[in-house]
Amino acid sequence: MRTTVSAIPLTGADCFLRAFDGEIRRHNRASHVSQLVLRLGPGFDTARFTKLVEEVAGAEPLLRAPILRPLGVGAPVYRTRAAGRCAPPPVIVHDAAGPRSEALPEVFSRRLNERVSCRRGELLRFDVVRHDSGAGGSDLAMSWLHMLFDGSGSERFVARLDECFRGARQPTDLPEPGEFEPPTRKGPSLAEVGARARTWQRWVQRFGERPTHSLAGPLSRAQQALGYDVLSLSERDSERAMARAKEQAGFLTPMLFFLAAAVRAHHAVYRSRGLDPGSYLVPLPVDVRPKGVAGAVFRTHVSLLWFQVAPECADDLGTLLEELKRQRLASIKAGHVENGLHAMRFARYAPMRLYTGLARRHLGGELCSFFFAWTGEFCAGLNRFLGAEVVDGFHVPPAPASPGSCLAMSMRGGRLNATHVRQEGVFTEPELDLFGASLRADLAG
Repeated sequence: MRTTVSAIPLTGADCFLRAFDGEIRRHNRASHVSQLVLRLGPGFDTARFTKLVEEVAGAEPLLRAPILRPLGVGAPVYRTRAAGRCAPPPVIVHDAAGPRSEALPEVFSRRLNERVSCRRGELLRFDVVRHDSGAGGSDLAMSWLHMLFDGSGSERFVARLDECFRGARQPTDLPEPGEFEPPTRKGPSLAEVGARARTWQRWVQRFGERPTHSLAGPLSRAQQALGYDVLSLSERDSERAMARAKEQAGFLTPMLFFLAAAVRAHHAVYRSRGLDPGSYLVPLPVDVRPKGVAGAVFRTHVSLLWFQVAPECADDLGTLLEELKRQRLASIKAGHVENGLHAMRFARYAPMRLYTGLARRHLGGELCSFFFAWTGEFCAGLNRFLGAEVVDGFHVPPAPASPGSCLAMSMRGGRLNATHVRQEGVFTEPELDLFGASLRADLAG
């Protein structure tokens, strides 16, 4: 049903992202924007899509609701009652000058570097690039302020847009039933939440004993200038990579294999420069959707598992994998997934600058070595979108100017895609070649 509550609180993870969006706005004159890309065959109904977005935005106020802190205090909320005063998400259609190629439209990267305002409800936009007026296919980028959806939510959102197009769903029925209802089960007491948050804080503080030094260096005031490309393995190499992941990291934890490959790709660049990273510190998002709303679309429902490894550990893939598996098991046994969730919820009330300042201070100045995400099968079951075949698709997560690098991996149509997002100037062209060669070698063997 259509969202009718006047204010929807941000999750703890939303506030974590909002804090760093504020930091990027202040220092790098941009925003913390994520992107979902669909590469479509001929037949995409651009006019119907534009109309559909208008209908959906009119029916679901959360898509353009300003994010505000009530009276300047308390946890931030989506002020859905004020959504009517905000512009609907724009759909910009571009006609490509030349034939379609493997290269992605330049406008997609440009969108990652624009500055938008959550206070004005500027949460979502679409770009459609048509090749040969659509007869040669279309590329679609959905760009959103990263707290509106997480990766899983963004995939559900585009799937539900297609359901609306086919008449299988009404525009008023985008959220999961009960998605914005307060939890029915009684949660832990405030004292317990505080205790678990402090436990998590002490755990994270220990990472600062051997701080990381990212390739981009400490937080700077450089203009954010992100670009990205996608390494797509063949079906044969993708099948081999998945088999290696399950064999070496475990059937239930293949993401650790992909994380290890990401660490080693960065490690190759450090070694080529003769640089000491201090340690490799990487947060891994973990889906923590509430029970009863496993299909939640809106807001960010993740906690973070942190991994820290010594540089010498990354010299050998097997050694690195064993260390990552050991740390994952120890973190789960210690309750750090739940503790992180409580810590982020507890911190919703903190001023944004205090939030980011404490995080960087605890970690020795830099937040992490790079960002990483493994999202599994991309848009599983979505074979056509508004009349066009989905040829390929992937996520493009944000990479702040520091650490300046992010790698996201997913499967689509039997092929493994690795999207590398980076700040301009952080990698040279030879280093990008080295990065890709290391990644491919570890993935496919």
